[in-house]
Amino acid sequence: MTVGSVAGQLGITVQVRPCFPDAARFAGALEVGLRRNPNRAQLLVSRVLGKHIPVPVGEVLSAAHALGSAVRAACDGQTPVVVGFAETATGLGHGVASVSAADGGPAPYLHTTRRPAPAGARVVRFREEHSHAVDQALALLDDADLRGARPLVLVDDELTTGKTAVNAIRVIQASWPREVYVLASLIDCRSDATRAEVAHAVGAVGARVVRVALLDGEVRLPAGIIAGVREFVGALPEPPIRPREAARAPVTWLSVTLPDGVPALAMHGWGPAQERAAREAMSRLAASLPVARDGRTLVLGDEELMYLPQLLAAALGGQVRTSTTTRTPAVTIDGPGYPLRTALRFGSTQDGRRPVYAYNVAASSHAEPGNAPGFDHIVLVTDAARGRRTAQVAAELTASARGSVHVITLRPGDRRAAR
Repeated sequence: MTVGSVAGQLGITVQVRPCFPDAARFAGALEVGLRRNPNRAQLLVSRVLGKHIPVPVGEVLSAAHALGSAVRAACDGQTPVVVGFAETATGLGHGVASVSAADGGPAPYLHTTRRPAPAGARVVRFREEHSHAVDQALALLDDADLRGARPLVLVDDELTTGKTAVNAIRVIQASWPREVYVLASLIDCRSDATRAEVAHAVGAVGARVVRVALLDGEVRLPAGIIAGVREFVGALPEPPIRPREAARAPVTWLSVTLPDGVPALAMHGWGPAQERAAREAMSRLAASLPVARDGRTLVLGDEELMYLPQLLAAALGGQVRTSTTTRTPAVTIDGPGYPLRTALRFGSTQDGRRPVYAYNVAASSHAEPGNAPGFDHIVLVTDAARGRRTAQVAAELTASARGSVHVITLRPGDRRAAR
């Protein structure tokens, strides 16, 4: 199957093939957008990731569980420890881990982060070289999950070169050596030669690598594509200037304390007890929200905070949409044949300065709205305290929602509770 889009006009093409029969249902889940990034021109936009495109949460979790089943098979009867890459794959990694234990239940999980590490954390850094934000880190308060010889699974939404995975494996292997690493992704776009290079690099540190993916992909880029994208974007007509809409949706603010032992993020670890308690907490929260239980409602996460918003959306209903704010600067084109139709921009809830985007949350102005149909109800889930930063995000959402906006601040339970 060939993926075509506006990017195709620039000579960017992607071919995808399912890696196993059950993965064929995800073969149409990929679109190609354009980045504002000097290192990489294309942005592979997935309909089953829950990041850049608001999509039914049932589809997001279905893809994660399908990948998790493939991980479980690759681990050959052992329960692995699963690590998701920030920010894009924190939710995907959660979903993979939730079905990756040898018995089909949750495996231990943590994810990398770009947030400041708390006092006392052991910080293990590596680089994501192609990214707009190259620094990644494990911020460990307890390394118990990484100790031992169990397979370690690295989860990302896409594999293009495998360099980020190799960089992570080198630093992990130096402190917590093991024999097997599993690279898990929605789509693996590496060539045979690149896969061999990754296997050689991992072998050089005394381990072997296994890969699992839902889709194999081949990305073809013409020469000079980064300059070509820059020229293409510069030639686009200026979007019509629309007056900023006044707030049209009321805002409800809600502070929710999570059960003891359940953090808002899994950057310090997550296990079966947290998984059960988090699902129960999100079910209780869903019952209290006066929103539609279908595609008219969007549950929007906050950057790395992806999984609890997904669980909340799932508790509301499988057709409720979910997506997440992101630091990824991408090109938006409000017209058919392009995945990223609209963008809201605001300061990060973490520091208020770094720009953050919410794609396809505002309704498209085109007759064919594509991925941005607009929403009656928007539920923002964040772990940032109510204040100027969250108010700025809420203000953008009130101008986009047709009915109501609900801002939910998650507060972690007692961290000392056992997992």
